[in-house]
Amino acid sequence: MTLGSAINDNDTNAVDLIHRSDGIRISGTNIGGFLTNRGNVVSTSLDGAALRLSASTVDDDLTNEGLLKAGTSFSYNNGGPTYGIDLSSPGSNISRIHGGLINTAGARIIATGRNSRAINLAGANLEERVVNRGEISATGPGAIAIHATTDAANRPTVLAGIDNQGQIFAGDQGSQAIVLDGATLFDSLGRHIENSGRIVAGDTAIRIGNTAFDGPGLQPGYKANGDLNIFNSGEIWAKVAIDATASNRPVELIMRQGSKIYGDLVGLANIEVEGDSTYGVAYAPPGSNSIRLANGGWIDVGDSSEPPTTFTLHSLHTTLDGNLRIADNSALGLWLASSTDPDTAVLKVSGIAEFAQNARILLEPEDTDFEASGSRYLLLEAGQVQVLDANGLQVNAKPLVASTSAMLNVLSSTLDDNKVYVTVSTKPTEDLEQIVAQQGGDSNAQRALGNLAEAGLLARLGNQDPLFLAAASADEAQLARLAEQLAPDVSDGARQAAMASQRLIGNAIDNRSSSLRAPRADEARRASGVWMQSLYSDASQQQRDGIAGYNAYSRGVAVGADGQLDDQLTLGAAYSFIDTDVNGKRGNKTQVQSHAFSLYGSYTLDNYFVDASLTYGFNDNQGKREVAGTRAKSDYDSNLLGLNLVGGYSWQLNPRLLVEPRLAARYSRVDIDRFNEKGSAAALKVEAQRYEAIELGAGVRVASQLPLGAGILEPQVKVMAYHDFAADPVQNTATFVLGTTPFVSHGASVARNSYEAGLGADYKLGAVSVGVSYDYVGKSGFDADVFSARLRYAF
Repeated sequence: MTLGSAINDNDTNAVDLIHRSDGIRISGTNIGGFLTNRGNVVSTSLDGAALRLSASTVDDDLTNEGLLKAGTSFSYNNGGPTYGIDLSSPGSNISRIHGGLINTAGARIIATGRNSRAINLAGANLEERVVNRGEISATGPGAIAIHATTDAANRPTVLAGIDNQGQIFAGDQGSQAIVLDGATLFDSLGRHIENSGRIVAGDTAIRIGNTAFDGPGLQPGYKANGDLNIFNSGEIWAKVAIDATASNRPVELIMRQGSKIYGDLVGLANIEVEGDSTYGVAYAPPGSNSIRLANGGWIDVGDSSEPPTTFTLHSLHTTLDGNLRIADNSALGLWLASSTDPDTAVLKVSGIAEFAQNARILLEPEDTDFEASGSRYLLLEAGQVQVLDANGLQVNAKPLVASTSAMLNVLSSTLDDNKVYVTVSTKPTEDLEQIVAQQGGDSNAQRALGNLAEAGLLARLGNQDPLFLAAASADEAQLARLAEQLAPDVSDGARQAAMASQRLIGNAIDNRSSSLRAPRADEARRASGVWMQSLYSDASQQQRDGIAGYNAYSRGVAVGADGQLDDQLTLGAAYSFIDTDVNGKRGNKTQVQSHAFSLYGSYTLDNYFVDASLTYGFNDNQGKREVAGTRAKSDYDSNLLGLNLVGGYSWQLNPRLLVEPRLAARYSRVDIDRFNEKGSAAALKVEAQRYEAIELGAGVRVASQLPLGAGILEPQVKVMAYHDFAADPVQNTATFVLGTTPFVSHGASVARNSYEAGLGADYKLGAVSVGVSYDYVGKSGFDADVFSARLRYAF
């Protein structure tokens, strides 16, 4: 599309266009407002542009909100360069933008081909900045994503600066993301290049050549020799991150909080590290890279008047041609990897390495550092290592060395001939247990972490294992939380889930047996029959003895059949299925599916009665523990043996009211099979467990019978109190799957006294009866609400 006449209004394109030459061509035109592309403009020409603006003026912003794409893969080896946006002008006039060039979020400017340019600013004049919030991409040999240079008539590009908030990409051999060479900058605040997004290049991310400063308010000295500033709080990835070797003026890099730069830095005058930042190597496993500052420049890490700053080098070995200064309370972070040569300095500084008072070297450890025997490294070598006191005077001391991991112990550090050596190893078990205790961790967490360290488990993990990464970077508070995750689950949820099935089926059988003794019970009520009962329980255990609690939700169904053998004896059998979800309050989860079979009976002699039931259940348990971002899974079985015995006296106060004083005995035994977890380096082997409960109780049940419609309503209420004479606490013996030494973990003490209360009602109509009930179970720190609904048919 070619426009050769004046446009005095805003021009907005929202049409998809595909051309064999330029997608949009505007030449010798004055546009009175803004120019915005909202469509998809594609040029497949070997040397075309998606948008070409030549010798034209836009009185406001030039904005892309859609797609501007030029070139194809065929353009790699054929034809001339392609352009996403080309603002160069071949004649005597230039293109002027009385605003900024803006690529909005989600918008794309793409150029593909040899020497392609996503944005070519050659000779153009912008009154504001190039702002990218979307994607700018140039792919091909010699490609440049944003090129601010002179045009064929040697006229410079004029602009305020470049602000990247999105992604800028330049791919292939010799590709560059941003080039300022032959540009005039006029930002009075010195914000020449700002990156809070991501810049990626196959060769050089940012290259600075000849630049001029101009604009109102700029002093002559600044125009001639002022620093060109690059502010980075985002990511830069390239073989060479910044190349300022050909710059005609000092170039300064300011690394702000969150800055990440991977690639060589060459020709910079100085580097100011204002916030926690990372520097390393790009495109390969961390190897060696270099920072070469011009004229003996300095890297300044932190400021004593500002919050502490850490500058972390994420490379095996780094060379700095220049000087290094670490401010008071700030730190130099060094990464120790399995490939680090212990005899080669992790950081070699050609000039001075200066450490102010309380400045530190922080070590980011690797797996072998956690060997009990320890590892020795050459951390720093400099032309001169200087340590300063509070007055800024040099003292005879060595730099402070510490670890980012609370598990790693710096055994010793020395300064010898301007070389800093260090020996590191895992902290002793006693020290680790003390850290966990000081942070509020229980004895189980202390033993688990101590066992992990004593077994040397971390030394056998890879550097990228989540457990290793969590331990290697943990401070004391984080280490205590990790220790809690390492410990096996002793919340008692799995055992209580197994015993819940006995309690639920016990209630179902008790309701059936009690109905045989309703006021004015008749033969129909005592006849044989079948019944079904739905069950739901919501239980909560609070923290006890420092052991985190759990919530358990059970739902299921029980079915049974019974028959009267004579006037005194009734026998029956029942089956129940109960599904329980146990959610530990530290993130552990267990699902328990219980199948139980019961035999029950009721015997009456005059007004005395005995109800008994024997239950055997088998449970499928599936557990999950969240440890350092991994999930340790377990699948194991458990068995339940339960015996319930209730005796009492039926006291008929009147024809419609019955009172039953009761004595009860309950026995339950839960056997949990041994099991191995999987899915995490922190997986455990847990030995088999057995728990018993022996309970005696007393209470009373009150029942009534009321005519209602054509049937009979039978409400009841009961209260019981129990004492557990066994009260087995949870205790298990576990070993890390990758370890060999077992350790014992203890649960909370068991509350011996418990209380149960229930109310319900049955409605009987002929041979059919329906009922509902609610039961409450409570003991110290434990509450359970149990709901049930039942149906019986007598025949």
